[in-house]
Amino acid sequence: MTFRPMPILTVFVLVSLVILIILGNWQYARYSEKMSPDYEAATTVESFESYAVFLDEDARGNVQQVYGTLTGEPVWRRYVAVRLGSPDGEQALYPIEATGGANPVPMPLSAVELPAMVAVNVFRRPAKRGWFTNPDQPEKDIWFTRDAPAMAANMGLTGIDPVLAEPEFITIRSADDLSRMRRAENGFAYALMRDPLPPERHFGYALTWWGMAIGLLGVYLVLHHSRGRLRFKA
Repeated sequence: MTFRPMPILTVFVLVSLVILIILGNWQYARYSEKMSPDYEAATTVESFESYAVFLDEDARGNVQQVYGTLTGEPVWRRYVAVRLGSPDGEQALYPIEATGGANPVPMPLSAVELPAMVAVNVFRRPAKRGWFTNPDQPEKDIWFTRDAPAMAANMGLTGIDPVLAEPEFITIRSADDLSRMRRAENGFAYALMRDPLPPERHFGYALTWWGMAIGLLGVYLVLHHSRGRLRFKA
């Protein structure tokens, strides 16, 4: 067999193959994760406790917006600094509500009313960043990962280690009409984010990415064969 690869085309194909295989492996990893018996437990069984929440006087007026998806819809959750249990209680970041849509919608904190009591799940570790997570923009109070210490520092709270207090349910306003709102289950209140996509879909996506990689390699070899750069000797 003789093979004389086209240099530039070969580089592009190799890079594309690596990307396609990584995407396929990522989807298969999600499939394996969701098929694990521990996944369902981690997304349903949590310890919710009821607290009174009070705005933290040290960060009054500061709102940090965090992007995410709930029930398949892109939303911006607005977090404020609160105290749990009493005005001098543990410092936490609490999502007062969310706005649907791809772009953040500014809203004054004065329009927010905290509930007298709310059932929350407390997280003491920052959420992990994903491979494709956008970089945070603290100068604009915009985040793509729930990093409580960094968000608190951006609010002017220093020397503390705040927790995340995620309620069972959250109010979502329509980006087109802020007067329209609905209550939704807060998937971020669980150790593993609830994802409505069934595991079989991830397996199908994995096969799609891997199939594209195989197809690309086949086209690459056929092209070289048609140009006389790939020959098989008897």
